[in-house]
Amino acid sequence: MNFKDQLMAELSKRNTDYMASIIGNNEDLFKEIMNVALYAETLVSGRAFWVVETVWLKYPYLINPYINDLIDFLPRTKKDNQRRHSTKILSSIDLRTLDEDRLGTLIDRCFFWLEDPKFPTAVKMFSMEIIYNFVLIEPVLAGELIAIIENQLNEGTPGFKNRGEKLLKKLYRFVD
Repeated sequence: MNFKDQLMAELSKRNTDYMASIIGNNEDLFKEIMNVALYAETLVSGRAFWVVETVWLKYPYLINPYINDLIDFLPRTKKDNQRRHSTKILSSIDLRTLDEDRLGTLIDRCFFWLEDPKFPTAVKMFSMEIIYNFVLIEPVLAGELIAIIENQLNEGTPGFKNRGEKLLKKLYRFVD
């Protein structure tokens, strides 16, 4: 299958599900769609990330060889759909498995996206989750995450408020 052509043929859940069903748990096909997601032009990349996420939801282990590539890609993202799908996937990984440089890149990007008002709620919510997962390893950052969430809570969307309030309850345990 020519993934780029199929991605450009139709932007729909139906097409995404179709492509994901073709890929299934085939590691070679998953590698192909990951290469499209990570290295194709922005429009195709964003659509490919939707397929990647759809496959990942059913076969989460397939993403493991690409976690470092995914983190390395974060500073180059240009579209919110790339950020949303990437952060959703990365919010589920064990951060202790990352090397220090990649962990730093991931946390830096997440703080940037969480603090900047121009980024959409989904990117902020997954970024919040990733930072919270890091707080479980480095509790010293709890205060900073609390301050950012509290600062945006009043103007946040209902989804942001819901997730933010749930995380704040957990985060308050880390500070006096």
